[in-house]
Amino acid sequence: MGIRYKLLVLLFFIALVPLLVVSFRIQNDLTELGEGLVARSSNNLVRKANSGLKRLVEDHARLLQREKQLLEANTQFLASKIEGILYGHEHSITDTRSMPPAAQVFKAKNDYYLLHMHGFQNLEVDFNFFDTNKRYDPEAEKIAPAFNGKLLQLFRHVKFKYPELVLWIEVKFSGEYEISYPKSSLPMHMRHLFNDEINSRYANELTWSLPQMDKRTRRLVFNVSTPIKDEKGAIQGEITIVVPVSALLHKNQYATMFSGNAISLIVNPEADPVTKVNRLRVIAQEQDKESIHDHWVFPAKNTWLTPDHTEQYNAIMNSLQSSTSGVTEITYEGIDTLWAYAPIDRGGVSLMTLVPKTDIVKEAQSTKEFILTQIDFHNRKMGYTAVGVAIMVLMLAFLLSKLITRNIFELVTAVGEIAKGNFTARVSVHGKDEISQLGLAFNQMIPKLKERVNLKNALEVAQQVQQNLLPTHNPKFHGADIAAISEYYHETGGDYYGFIPRQTAEGESLVVAVGDVSGHGIPAALMMCSARAYIRCQATAGGRLDDVVKRTNELVAQDVDQTGRFMTLFLLELTESRTIRWVRAGHDPAFVYDPSEDRFEELSGEGLPLGVIHNTRFELGERSDLSSGRIIVIGTDGIWEMLSPKGEMFGKERLKDVIRTHKNESSAAIIRAVVDTLTEFRRTASQIDDLTIAVIKTS
Repeated sequence: MGIRYKLLVLLFFIALVPLLVVSFRIQNDLTELGEGLVARSSNNLVRKANSGLKRLVEDHARLLQREKQLLEANTQFLASKIEGILYGHEHSITDTRSMPPAAQVFKAKNDYYLLHMHGFQNLEVDFNFFDTNKRYDPEAEKIAPAFNGKLLQLFRHVKFKYPELVLWIEVKFSGEYEISYPKSSLPMHMRHLFNDEINSRYANELTWSLPQMDKRTRRLVFNVSTPIKDEKGAIQGEITIVVPVSALLHKNQYATMFSGNAISLIVNPEADPVTKVNRLRVIAQEQDKESIHDHWVFPAKNTWLTPDHTEQYNAIMNSLQSSTSGVTEITYEGIDTLWAYAPIDRGGVSLMTLVPKTDIVKEAQSTKEFILTQIDFHNRKMGYTAVGVAIMVLMLAFLLSKLITRNIFELVTAVGEIAKGNFTARVSVHGKDEISQLGLAFNQMIPKLKERVNLKNALEVAQQVQQNLLPTHNPKFHGADIAAISEYYHETGGDYYGFIPRQTAEGESLVVAVGDVSGHGIPAALMMCSARAYIRCQATAGGRLDDVVKRTNELVAQDVDQTGRFMTLFLLELTESRTIRWVRAGHDPAFVYDPSEDRFEELSGEGLPLGVIHNTRFELGERSDLSSGRIIVIGTDGIWEMLSPKGEMFGKERLKDVIRTHKNESSAAIIRAVVDTLTEFRRTASQIDDLTIAVIKTS
């Protein structure tokens, strides 16, 4: 691909990519902003809905409680009046002789109708008469006259005092004397309130029935019943006020503020006869059809609320059974729904309103759709802008490429010459732009590059020479296992080790030398090379080991005079008689490990580093009691001063632990274990010094 087309691609990249990145970033930011606003708005709406729904069902439940108390009081009031009429301890009766106004009577008659599948049919009722059912008991004839006057007035008074709450008032005695108020136009078989067989079992106290269907109107009703007792307290019958569920609960108009799909229910915790598990049975449901006259209906069959999450459902069950109200978000029929509930009585019967969450957050979703529309509009505008920028870039690329590529082509030609090794190549500098400055820098770079190449070659030669000065293999001396290694952290280093065989008056011996020159790099490598030559020359000439070091020190001191450089050295001599001798010239002591006693000893001695001062004395150490299997270790400070990534030193104790762990292995294996342990210890930290180690296992 030519430079012109590369320039075109570059300009496209420089111009379009930032534009697209910014566009993408803005799109993401707007999307995140929209989602954040929607989430925040949704959370606020749900939180407000939770509070509102809970307050709504609690207020509804409190209203129901007040009306329940009112109905209970009237039921007990009527029972007391009936007992007074029948048994001669009648209390004063409110004056109820006058009939209510005709308009009120007309309105009250509208509450009496028969529900059927096609709608409803009005019933004719008469508030001046009872419906009665007298059977074979002759005592019933004695009761009727007492009822016809006073009791009728009481029933009419209660009915028109609470016209919406009171649908029927029923009285039943064990003698099969039954009364229903008001009188209706129903056929006799529909006016019969009770079963054919005698029923003398009445409630011992005031009770409420669960919602059930009224046989006369087929409306959903509550029955509030209380016993009628004689002078001795024996139960003789009961009185029941039949209350329409719709009149007691009222239509929940406020739930539509949250959702037009809200569902109001009356539920009761019961054991499912199939699964034997406690669940919520729907015993009444508010209809959403405005055309239906009675908006609370009884389910056609057993209906159970079964949500998708058992844990939240069980929490609702526990709350209802403990008569606690609340609001829970739960998935019902695959839809996230808010369930608001409040108990009606202590038995667990409760009001419950179900509102789909999607209806509550509908406003927030509309906001999200608006934001997404704006993002799409933004994307279209950015697309048009990108097309315009692309056309401009294309034109500029072809106009400017010729001017730019001329100087670049000249640079390419010069670079090719440099790659061939022609360091005399130069480029012509035209103008003062960046490419011209690049050409000028290129011309200035060539001499420095040539110098760096020459220096690199020199370093490679020095490294090769220094590596050749180190032993190529480990020696054998009278069965002793000997090994050593040096690792430099630069191309060249100042560490040294060597094996020098020599002949003395006592016979053959082998000198193991380990040294460390101060500093690093080429100067240290040069000093190491000189010191190596001096040591080998003096050692092979014979004489005591301390004299060898003394003569070597004189030669090194002359070389490094006033340079501040020096070299530490440790010489260890192995003899045929298993005696070892050593000299320590400022170097860290070697140590001897006895595996049989698991004990380390140092081979120490006095002596300054080589090159510090002239005419210095070195101490000669000697031992002849080394048994077979002893391990002698000589190393440089690059081992125990190795740093971990946290700056912790490796230390001599870790080195001793490695020797102790691998005591039964060869000298070379011990060295490999030391190097591997150091590498693991250092990990990502840089190596800051050369390291050298020599290991001798006596035979």
